[in-house]
Amino acid sequence: MGMILQILGAYVATVTSGIILEIPRHLIFKTGFIGAIGYTVYLLVLPHSDIALAALCASLVIAFLSQIAARLFKSPVTIFYIPSYFPIVPGAGVYKIAYYYIQGNSHLAGKNFIESMMVSGAIALSVFLIDSLIEIYYVIKSKNSNFSKN
Repeated sequence: MGMILQILGAYVATVTSGIILEIPRHLIFKTGFIGAIGYTVYLLVLPHSDIALAALCASLVIAFLSQIAARLFKSPVTIFYIPSYFPIVPGAGVYKIAYYYIQGNSHLAGKNFIESMMVSGAIALSVFLIDSLIEIYYVIKSKNSNFSKN
């Protein structure tokens, strides 16, 4: 039951951030599903790995689904990327960095800093990987279609 509530929370967070970012109304709930699916992957991977790998797996799913949605609904991919990553972004980790630093616990501040940087890097890496793979796919597809015309 707890996992279902977390997934619903991720959906609500994604939809809410989409509303705040003023994405087109007809795309808000579609973006919510992408965020919820990504967070589901995060929750499924997390018990079996560390937080950075779970964030990477979830972010790859979000990036891939966002690319598909952008083409399907003829919209910029950032409309799907930005709100969908909200549940994965390490906001609590960044808060803990400041909290532990102020408390004088530099060890926990440093631990949270490294963890937050790894999650942020996983998100950035996922966007880079999926965008690059899609670009490679279209280049190969273009060359194959040119080859078959000759």
